[in-house]
Amino acid sequence: MSKKSTTGGPRRYRYTEEDVKRRKQYRSRAERDRLWQRRAKIVAGILVVISVVALVAGIVYERIIVPNQAIVSVNGDEFSTNEFQERVRLMRWLTADQIRSIYYQLGGDLDTLSQYAGQQISQLQSPSVFGSQIMIEMEEDLLLQQYADEHGIKVDQASVDRQVDEYMASLVGLTLPLAEGQPTATLTTTPTQTPTPLVSATPSNTPAPTATSTQPPTSTPGEESADTGPTVTPTTEPTVTLTPTPTATLAPGEIQATVAKEADSYYDTATGEADVDRDTVRAVFYYDALRKAILEDFAKEVPTEELQANARHILIAFDPDAQSEQAAVPATDEQKENAMARAESVMQALQDGEPFADLAKAFSDDTGSGTSGGELGWASPDNYVAAFADAVREGEIGAIIGPIETEYGYHIIQVQGREIRPLTESERTTRQQEAYTEWLDSAKATANIKRHESWTDRIPEEPTYNELLGDILGT
Repeated sequence: MSKKSTTGGPRRYRYTEEDVKRRKQYRSRAERDRLWQRRAKIVAGILVVISVVALVAGIVYERIIVPNQAIVSVNGDEFSTNEFQERVRLMRWLTADQIRSIYYQLGGDLDTLSQYAGQQISQLQSPSVFGSQIMIEMEEDLLLQQYADEHGIKVDQASVDRQVDEYMASLVGLTLPLAEGQPTATLTTTPTQTPTPLVSATPSNTPAPTATSTQPPTSTPGEESADTGPTVTPTTEPTVTLTPTPTATLAPGEIQATVAKEADSYYDTATGEADVDRDTVRAVFYYDALRKAILEDFAKEVPTEELQANARHILIAFDPDAQSEQAAVPATDEQKENAMARAESVMQALQDGEPFADLAKAFSDDTGSGTSGGELGWASPDNYVAAFADAVREGEIGAIIGPIETEYGYHIIQVQGREIRPLTESERTTRQQEAYTEWLDSAKATANIKRHESWTDRIPEEPTYNELLGDILGT
């Protein structure tokens, strides 16, 4: 007799694969539709979630990650993409504002405007060119900060405020008092034209030229002076009407109040026109103040006097018909032989008693000095090429020296005087600027500068050229 189960109930049925197939086979159409609808909803929900996540990720990347990414690194110090883009927008607006100011001062004369601001106008029309200039400027700013940190140079908020005030005062034709108790400033009703922006979008390491063109001095004997172009003269007298018209003389407190009001308006306009905040504007003035402080630091190393020589020369060029920019082309043996023969002929004429000045006017291939009898005037020997400089430093006073060979030809030199002379303020400023430029060029050449691989794609085009100047200059 078989043994009965003691579980107290029937055993659980175990579904086989055959049972599953059979159940699917006999599922109704409605059931199958509902099943697919559920599956479709699940898939759609997953896709929506994926899309939302991708959208949020894109927004986070574009609005948070990219703006905070370093767009340039100089020796490990960085500027973010956001800082770069804000600087570009600010400088686009500022450059256009200065162009517009000059336009009105010139009475709408577009031909003269192109002489003053043609380069800036072209750059605004090309966002990539404009952005590249700002990138160079910001790289230099990082180098300036590193120099300042290394040499203990600090620019406080008072210095930045002063930089801002000086600029704002220039906009309303005022001069800030240097110190309390000094004479009050007088309002200028016809501002002086300033072709170069006070806060330049195209940074330059050298002082801006004046509007009037003159022949440059002959700093390198043998190099023919080049015409720097016609004098820029406006066809209409630049005038401006100030509204409201302030009183002719303002007290220091009134000047400061006027400047402060102008600064507030300036910040607000920058926000509205360029979409930048106050800190972005002040950052530009900070680096201007820092550059000024560093220039003052370089001034400490500039001597107050130097050796200068009063010399004159006659140049017999290897190729008298060559342009000045072709002077560095090596001379042929035949050219050197012919030049030496001419130089020896001039030397013989000098020994026979012919006046130096007459021979310089007749035979010198340096027309810049030749027309004045070969006179170079008082100058530092450092201004000349090496062999010529050595002759000027060491030659006997009054003796005829030469022929001295340089890359330009053969020089016959007479040193008329040599002494230690004090530098003028202009000369010291020039030496100071030269020292600064030499340092900056060297610092840039040796710096570890890394730009983001897609930095050019991040150059903003806003405010656009049409928005800035389209109403007065056209599209």
